[in-house]
Amino acid sequence: MQSPSVRLLRQPRVGALTSLLALVALAALWNRATLGPGGAGSPEITLLAVILAVGVVLGAQFPIHVRASQKIGMDSVALFLTAVLLPPALAAVTAGAGVLTAEMISRGRRGATYSDIATTTGRWVLITLLAAGVVHMQSGDEAFNLLLLATGAGLMWIADVLTLPLLLTPITGEPAARVIIETARAAGMTEGAQYLLGLLGALAVTQQIWALALLLVPVALVYLAFKSAREMHDGTRQLLESMADTVDLRDPYTGGHSRRVTELTAGILRELQIEGATAATIIAAARVHDIGKIGVPDQVLHKPGVLTPEERAIMETHPEQGADLLRRYPDFAQGVEIVRHHHERWDGAGYPHRLKGTAVPFGARIVAVADSFDAMTSDRPYRRAMPVRKAVEILRAGRGTQWDPVIVDAFLRSIVDRLERPAPLLMKVVEDAQEPEPVVAARA
Repeated sequence: MQSPSVRLLRQPRVGALTSLLALVALAALWNRATLGPGGAGSPEITLLAVILAVGVVLGAQFPIHVRASQKIGMDSVALFLTAVLLPPALAAVTAGAGVLTAEMISRGRRGATYSDIATTTGRWVLITLLAAGVVHMQSGDEAFNLLLLATGAGLMWIADVLTLPLLLTPITGEPAARVIIETARAAGMTEGAQYLLGLLGALAVTQQIWALALLLVPVALVYLAFKSAREMHDGTRQLLESMADTVDLRDPYTGGHSRRVTELTAGILRELQIEGATAATIIAAARVHDIGKIGVPDQVLHKPGVLTPEERAIMETHPEQGADLLRRYPDFAQGVEIVRHHHERWDGAGYPHRLKGTAVPFGARIVAVADSFDAMTSDRPYRRAMPVRKAVEILRAGRGTQWDPVIVDAFLRSIVDRLERPAPLLMKVVEDAQEPEPVVAARA
């Protein structure tokens, strides 16, 4: 089920190897490093390094949510300027110190492990060394070469994207190729704007350190613009929630379904210790996951018996219809794929695109579990509600086939107070449990 990259990229192995490579590269370079006029103790060099390290730390405190489990900070400008304005060895040390400090500051809030922090710090040391080596290929007495600056910026961005699976794949379980493609798609414009500002800043700074302050305003404007574009506005949220309520009201059997799925989704996220913009996006998607049913005819939606193959095909269009509707709202872009794929299965037998394993968006895997549980424990035209215990047995039986096992486990922990038996029995696999009938999954 797991791709080779997922099996290979495990913590703490990745953190240890990345840190070791960074230390070896620094040790090899430091003895023959040229630290500029006055050497490492030069007041000008020291002050500049401190300013840039502080810039890295501050920039990391203003993240922009680009997709589930991934945010980008506004520290790329400072990291690039570090590679440009400092000699390579000192630039790498400064970048590493800034990133390490920023990661330690946010560790409690993000729940990052020390291995994750080691990976992030080590890879930015190596990336900065690469970019600085290119930029400083020119003579130290020459003005900055625009071609070398642009090449250094491009290499820095490419190296960042290509090494990001070292950090994200152990956390999310996504294959490395998917992490790279989705990052390039989701964060390309934001990162490109930052590197462009870095190029302009490098050309403007020359010998005046104070000129770095001129970058504060454009960096702030870029942050505000992209944050507003990537994260959903309250007006859009209210409109979509009203539409979701309209769908629920069409059927007295499913009234309140989307609200209950949203509450169950929130419980899973709490168990997984996921919060902030990522959690907000997944919760918003859960609230509107069935919005595509607004286009399903009443005779199909309300049919008391088993659907015919033709009727089932109509019902199974609702994820795509919902995603197409939500695409009209740019600030809900992060939730569209969650809605589109909330009926996919872990084993690849779902719909509409038969995605498998971690190829199913993380948020969709969460909504799928919450949606299935509420569908099973609610009265429907074609069957009575199942007891909670029976629904739990079915979830356990489908753990690793229909649903992501990690999500199922988190969900079961989140509803332990709803069960009649003691919590330890929650994790027992019931041998004779049956998976939901197809009609349940199709009409959830």
